[in-house]
Amino acid sequence: MKKVRIYNFFIFLLGLFSLTLGIALVVKSNLGISVAMSFPYVLSLGLTKLTLGQWSYIVQGLSLVVLFFIVKKLTVKHLMSFVVAFLFGVTLDMFNKLLVPFQVFTIMERIMVFVLGSIVISIGVAAFVKSNYPIMPFDTFVKEVSIEKNIKYAKFKTGFDLVCLTTSIISSFLFFRKIQGVHIGTFISAMVLGSSIGFCIDRMNRYIEGVDFLPPDKTKKVLELKLLNIEKSERAC
Repeated sequence: MKKVRIYNFFIFLLGLFSLTLGIALVVKSNLGISVAMSFPYVLSLGLTKLTLGQWSYIVQGLSLVVLFFIVKKLTVKHLMSFVVAFLFGVTLDMFNKLLVPFQVFTIMERIMVFVLGSIVISIGVAAFVKSNYPIMPFDTFVKEVSIEKNIKYAKFKTGFDLVCLTTSIISSFLFFRKIQGVHIGTFISAMVLGSSIGFCIDRMNRYIEGVDFLPPDKTKKVLELKLLNIEKSERAC
């Protein structure tokens, strides 16, 4: 079957808007935010001077610091990943404000909104990965560590989500003496979101061919430009 050719830039935009809309919908359902966002969400509830979007790019920026020590290099792609996180945070706050008038009351309505949001999140993350553009730090972390350590993406994503979930629960007890921001939907996401993202990636790879505005080799060369290299420094010593 012939693949549909789409510019990677538009696939990237699909990822940005799908992911932020999906998270905003899950927040609206009040059944528990997606696992990767649960820690920033708990922080936004406990330290209210900053919004969810702002806490998001702060925490994700810290994940880039951890990634730096794992892969032992800092590239242009990593810095651009933080720029994406900033755009993500701004867009997420925008969708949260737009959805303020939208109300859900019954448990069935909340479940439907949660399921819809989770599906949109899976599509968004898959589009980010497919675009080959610098993706958000959390997803950059999962993608690069899974490659570095030769671990299947879906498997490592699920493990990463479980770590985020544990951190969120501990933080919630520290702030509120009880669980806040983590609900049944958070646990469901921890178990199935990695697999659903993997499913979406497989489908996109099957039916969509990403096209770059610039020659792929030039784009890759710029993004992979090393700004810091720990391995090189260690060898020099």
